[in-house]
Amino acid sequence: MRKRSGRPPRFAAVPNETVDDADSLDLQALGLLTVVLRHRDGYEITLHEIAEKYGYARDGLAGAWGLLQVARYIIKVRIQWAGDNQWSTEVVVYDTPATDDEVKELLESIASEPNVRTVKVEPPTKSARERAAKHLAKVEAKRKKKRERRKLDFEVPGQAADSGRGRGARRGEDRGSGAAGSAAAAPAKPPRKSAAPKKPTKKKEPGRRLTQSEAAAVKRVEAAFPEQLRALLPSYRPPVLRDAILDALDSRTADVLVERVKRRWWKHGYEEAAMPGGKGIGSAIGVAVALVRPSTDCPEPMCEDGVILDSGAACRTCEQRKEDRKRPVPAPRGEPGEDQGGSAPAPRRWKCRTCHTPGKTGVEAPEDGLCGPCRKEEQEAHEAAARLQENLRRAEAERERLARERWNELLEDAYHEHAEREREAAEERERQKAAERKRLTDAEEQRRLQEQIARENPELLAYSQTA
Repeated sequence: MRKRSGRPPRFAAVPNETVDDADSLDLQALGLLTVVLRHRDGYEITLHEIAEKYGYARDGLAGAWGLLQVARYIIKVRIQWAGDNQWSTEVVVYDTPATDDEVKELLESIASEPNVRTVKVEPPTKSARERAAKHLAKVEAKRKKKRERRKLDFEVPGQAADSGRGRGARRGEDRGSGAAGSAAAAPAKPPRKSAAPKKPTKKKEPGRRLTQSEAAAVKRVEAAFPEQLRALLPSYRPPVLRDAILDALDSRTADVLVERVKRRWWKHGYEEAAMPGGKGIGSAIGVAVALVRPSTDCPEPMCEDGVILDSGAACRTCEQRKEDRKRPVPAPRGEPGEDQGGSAPAPRRWKCRTCHTPGKTGVEAPEDGLCGPCRKEEQEAHEAAARLQENLRRAEAERERLARERWNELLEDAYHEHAEREREAAEERERQKAAERKRLTDAEEQRRLQEQIARENPELLAYSQTA
């Protein structure tokens, strides 16, 4: 269940009349109401998580939730969406019981939202109504018993009954028919003429004194206001501006607020309005508050003007709301519209196909369907793409040139290595041939010497091993 605030609160405060509403709430229901009021819009209410956080069982807060719904501190609304015909539940929280007019206004405001088909109030369950009746009966019984106890009177020992100081004498009660010796009641005095009621004077509440860190953060945010706006602001700090800055500092840092002021000053058109010849700024304080106050359009707590702070991605909820705004709103029943006869519909302004900014009334849409800034951005994008393509082409050509040079170097190294190996192989063959020739020469010389020795000394043949 997603929470809505019936009356946008600035502080998690519970009115005194709600705290004193013992007929409708018990302490558990009052605590649960305080917890729910503490959260901002869009908070996903899960009773199981709240119960675990505060030490209750899984269904420990179901009864307290029923009391809040019966007393109309909580209005549960069922919404059917036109896009997918799905139903969702939203809870609207009030710090005091909602009136019939407020509930009617709530249903009308939700029904006027885009893409809403049906909206209805979900009544409390039978068990919740029975629990509320039992609680009221119990409180009334306790209160009645307490009143009866207060009616009892006691005589103080040692004090005369006619002294006029007893409780009965103070109340002017006649107790002559009671105990013996009691004096008759004194005659009633004429009532005093009531004076004219004085008009209540509204006491001016003093402003809250800022701490040193708060004052430094507020001054830092105020220093981010443009010079054109600071010249229009009063010399003192208006309380509404101070409260707006403090409210924004509850969920954002001073650095984020400084960037928010600079972005909104340009994005919301205040810079163009403050320029010479512009339409001007009507309320400087209102513009300053608009620059710093938190956005109420998106329920995402980390959304900062359409961007999620922690991730830097675009907010899906804001994008969905933009898509919902594009859808045509059906004409009321009985009036001419797009699908009904009658007079022609009013001319619609063209919108940029990129940023969806509406164009000027009476001006035809350009052929490309783009506004001036988007057209300039598209041209710059095309030029950047062309430059990138040219750089890629040059890089590819340089890479091919380097590859060819490297291939040629590899081929030269291969040829050189092959030639070196061929030379070494040729030298090795020459060495082998020389060794073979030397071996043959030595063998021939040895054979010749043996023959010579055999001719000259035949007697030695008997002793020769080679004969």
